[in-house]
Amino acid sequence: MSHDPSPNPGTAALARAAHSGDLADAKRLIADGANPDATDADGTPLLQAAILRGDRRGFEILLEAGADPAAAAANGNTALHVAAMQDDPTFLKALLARGLSPDTPNARNDETPLFNALEARNDDAIRTLLAAGAKVDAADRYGATLLHKAARINATGWVVRFLEAGADPTARDRVGATFQPSFFRARDAVPNSQARSDREKVRAWLVERRIPVEDKH
Repeated sequence: MSHDPSPNPGTAALARAAHSGDLADAKRLIADGANPDATDADGTPLLQAAILRGDRRGFEILLEAGADPAAAAANGNTALHVAAMQDDPTFLKALLARGLSPDTPNARNDETPLFNALEARNDDAIRTLLAAGAKVDAADRYGATLLHKAARINATGWVVRFLEAGADPTARDRVGATFQPSFFRARDAVPNSQARSDREKVRAWLVERRIPVEDKH
């Protein structure tokens, strides 16, 4: 995606003012009717487009000018979801510092930013969100939890950490499955040594708590 400015003249002018760091011009354009939550040519809110470009100045100007960080893109993501996927921690920390809930839901599927950070394998963002109080038992609209997500993408280390942080190992998604079928689906010869070690840790963790292990292998 290019994240080019919107063909709407007011929106395009606002995007340019933000990118150039001109807060006064951005506020003037908004006073004249430009929408700070308008979308660019790709359907992405200007604030999210600035994050995706790595445009710190444009991001700050849009926030100061009144852009709503909770405004959702067509895919349901808010600015916090987008920031959780970026290598640059500036955006995520700035949004959290403004008081945004680390559990802000995606407008379409209810996933919290932790799901996005996990999908992006962004360990620093996951830690930042957890430190901000993000819930390890968060679930999407279909009942899938962070454990389900981590298991599906083979993020075995985070399965271990989420369990240790209090995630419910018995939570079931809409088809009635816990995280275990996805977590244990690979045969022992397939995962790398770290993944095998993580699987043994989880197996021992479950046995210790008398939770049935759903390992079919």
